[in-house]
Amino acid sequence: GIRAAQESRGLGDVYKIQIKETCTMIIHDTYAIFWREMKRYRKSKSGVIIRLIQPAIWIVVMGNIFAGTQPLIQSVGFDGEYIEFMAPGVLILTAIFTSIFGGVNTLWDRRYGFMNKALTSPISRSSIALGKMLAISMIAAFQSSLILGMALALGVSMPHLWMIAPIMGIVILFSIGFSGISVMVAAAAKSQETFWGIINFLGMPLFLLSPALFPLELLPDWLASVAAFNPVSYTVILVREMMSGYVDSLSAMTSIAVLGVFSVIMIGLASYVFTRDVNKPF
Repeated sequence: GIRAAQESRGLGDVYKIQIKETCTMIIHDTYAIFWREMKRYRKSKSGVIIRLIQPAIWIVVMGNIFAGTQPLIQSVGFDGEYIEFMAPGVLILTAIFTSIFGGVNTLWDRRYGFMNKALTSPISRSSIALGKMLAISMIAAFQSSLILGMALALGVSMPHLWMIAPIMGIVILFSIGFSGISVMVAAAAKSQETFWGIINFLGMPLFLLSPALFPLELLPDWLASVAAFNPVSYTVILVREMMSGYVDSLSAMTSIAVLGVFSVIMIGLASYVFTRDVNKPF
């Protein structure tokens, strides 16, 4: 009995060591892919500027075009200027398109041979997917921080500047989910046309079907009901509350829970689809 107990304890120690080594390897592999993607982004200075053009136009042009709709915004309880109402939406617009377009690097990796080399190495495919998703999310947060700085420079008020860090944390959590969609589509797509078709079909409709530009209260009831299932809606509302300085704790907890579940599901789906489809002919 004593010997059996010792053997059982010994096997338990072996399993613990194996689990620890596996976790260490996954973390190391994920970091290697993450760092490669960040280095690629750092070299693309023109890409940084290009990604800022559309959100900047939205803030400057759309903020002035719809400035006259301020009474509509005030009718649902928002007391600030229209540009202050839409700034959080443009911030999330930046995160959406940065993260959902980020999977294009996976297409290039498949086309130019890097992916084949990575797949023949000991690195796990899930680590490749996760590393890419984390890098895309960090890039989305950086791009969003630049847009936030631009909004503040244009006069958008933010009572508590220390909220910038939590807002960027929300952006990263949100972007992980959308980068999962992007990596998943990039792994399964058989052509660039398929990738861009699916991505363009998802990106803008999800943005427009949210309170980014106008309150949900102004939408028809059936459309507002659909928007209630959109993770973009919860993110925009949460970031808007954080920027305005009036955060409803119940609403914030609900939004964070929705984003957490959304991100976990997308991580799981992206890892599964990437592992299954990434080695298929492109």
